[in-house]
Amino acid sequence: MSSELPQTPEWQIQEERLKYGAEKKKQRDTARLIWASKPRKEPSPKDLDFQTAEIVVPNKATGDLRSFFETEKKEIDAQPNRLIWGDNLLVMQALLAQGYEGQIDLIYIDPPFNTGENFNFPNEVTIGDKTFEKEMPMSERLAYTDTWDRGIDSFLDMLYPRLQLMRRLLSSKGCIYLHCDANASHYIKIVMDEVFGMDNFRNEIVVRRIRKNVRERTRVPRLNVGFDSILFYSKSNEHLIEPPLKEDPRPERWHSFDAAGIRTGMDYELFGHKPKQGDHWRWSKDRALKAIDEGTLRPNPNTGKPEYFIAESTHVLRDNFWDDITAYSFNYNYPTEKKEDMLQLIIEASSSQKDIVADFFCGSGTTAAVAEKLGRRWITTDLSKTAIQVTRARLVNQNAAPFVIQNLGNYQRQLIYMRDVKLREMYSIILKLYGAAPREDMQGFGIKQDDRSTLVFVCEPDRPMTGRKAIDLAKQAYLADGKGYRKIVILAWDYELDFDNDFGRLKANRKEISDCEFKVIPSDVLKYLRKTGVNGGSLSDRITFYQKPYLRMGEPTLRQRDGDSVEVQIRMEQYVVLDIPLKDESKRPEIEKMLSRNFASLIDYWTVDWDYDGEVFRSTWQAMRDRKKAEPVPTVADVNLKRGKKYTIAIRVVDVFGNDASVTKELDLR
Repeated sequence: MSSELPQTPEWQIQEERLKYGAEKKKQRDTARLIWASKPRKEPSPKDLDFQTAEIVVPNKATGDLRSFFETEKKEIDAQPNRLIWGDNLLVMQALLAQGYEGQIDLIYIDPPFNTGENFNFPNEVTIGDKTFEKEMPMSERLAYTDTWDRGIDSFLDMLYPRLQLMRRLLSSKGCIYLHCDANASHYIKIVMDEVFGMDNFRNEIVVRRIRKNVRERTRVPRLNVGFDSILFYSKSNEHLIEPPLKEDPRPERWHSFDAAGIRTGMDYELFGHKPKQGDHWRWSKDRALKAIDEGTLRPNPNTGKPEYFIAESTHVLRDNFWDDITAYSFNYNYPTEKKEDMLQLIIEASSSQKDIVADFFCGSGTTAAVAEKLGRRWITTDLSKTAIQVTRARLVNQNAAPFVIQNLGNYQRQLIYMRDVKLREMYSIILKLYGAAPREDMQGFGIKQDDRSTLVFVCEPDRPMTGRKAIDLAKQAYLADGKGYRKIVILAWDYELDFDNDFGRLKANRKEISDCEFKVIPSDVLKYLRKTGVNGGSLSDRITFYQKPYLRMGEPTLRQRDGDSVEVQIRMEQYVVLDIPLKDESKRPEIEKMLSRNFASLIDYWTVDWDYDGEVFRSTWQAMRDRKKAEPVPTVADVNLKRGKKYTIAIRVVDVFGNDASVTKELDLR
């Protein structure tokens, strides 16, 4: 008998999870993919509030004077189409909690399936006639770095719970199309078999990527990739597709003009020939002569005998090989922009008028744009603010019906909780990243390490900084510790719509407050929220807290008109971005020089609410940069307003880097 202790078997992680019951027992005939970090629990609905950041009533600036009251005719529907900024996992959980379970009829998604730093987001901006690489916000970079940081495991960690939520959102007659490539398609297929059931797999559609004209024949690691896959699943057997059509490339078909049997008057001479004995020509002489003129009756090129053209149908039913269209389009300079023709095939085949179509990886907004044109309702979401900007402009350009732009009110807080970081730890981490020493006696406050006369405050993650709150903080800093602080730096995730005006109004004639500097907390900090042992000295130089952009609008000018309306004009006088997020800092002087000549080159989009109610911004006039041209946006907005009331005119500006600024102006027409 051996005295050695029995050896513990070296289980593979997957074997161990099966051995000890972490996985459910395999169902019969069900493929199941297992990986080390596979989520064990299906995500549940979350009672999160959507905040409406903007109601968009498309009214694109054309140079013509518009009447604000004409736009009021385009009232928003009781169930408006929705463009939502935020993590789609949270968005879908919130939709479920709000009663959307089983309500969506078609989902198309194009999740990020690249495996490197080349994400599905554009990170280049055009200013004037030159292109620059910008720093990608970390909320975007983090999400997709995390998606691939452990290879396919990380990607499936991201996708699996989202597919579970999508299945719950689909109606019983609904379906999903998932666009992918060879990097992950085989793994995704097994995951979708598990989530939706193998019996509900309908097709793998093959669609051409881009036609490449590669002539040089050299030794390469692999063949060029010529196609993508679209995995098509239904929720149940209730879904019936209306097969799309394609052009039939058959050659022309000409047939003999002879017909069997003898018919009086149908044996005339034609092209020097008569019907053979016992036959007749198919048509009367008059009809034949007309067909010759139309080109559908001719002599056979070889025999000279008459033959006619049969105009067969030029369309046939499509199969799952879509080689006659390409998947990608580049009309909006978005790296993964899909072609409208392809989305039209999918939406027309698998949905009907008024059905709800959803895309939870919005990108350039192709799904929403095509759904809008085809009379479907739509919901689309993205984590990238650039995607939201591109989609908003695209929908305005096509004069879409009014829609809303929303976000999750406590989005940042949810991200922080998802990272298992408590609020007190979050404040401490952000202060250290900024280069401030956290104060134990004042939560959210710290002292700048290289300037002891400066106090630093970190705003709560689920609410914008208001002018009144900033004044209170400036007063608190002035009196703190008996000696006060010369300056307070406020670090906020976001600022309320009219922050600049509100703060300036409240600050007037106040002497016992500290000087204030306002910064935006960059998304980069989310990367560090999992690390509680952050050393501020070693990390503070890695993060840039951007200065809040400065916007100055001129006072509204009036031109009296006959009747009960007044022509109003408002002009953007200055827009300044003090911290330009560039990858190559050496390019900064060049951009600053360009902007000193024309600051409008920096503006991507600006919009006006001519009668702001103080709660929801109602975009009723829009000007946007043409992404194909280098021309800046116009800096003047015109409108006709009725006399007899006081107006608050709200202006919102978004620049090419994704920064935004806003201001309001008062106009009394009583």
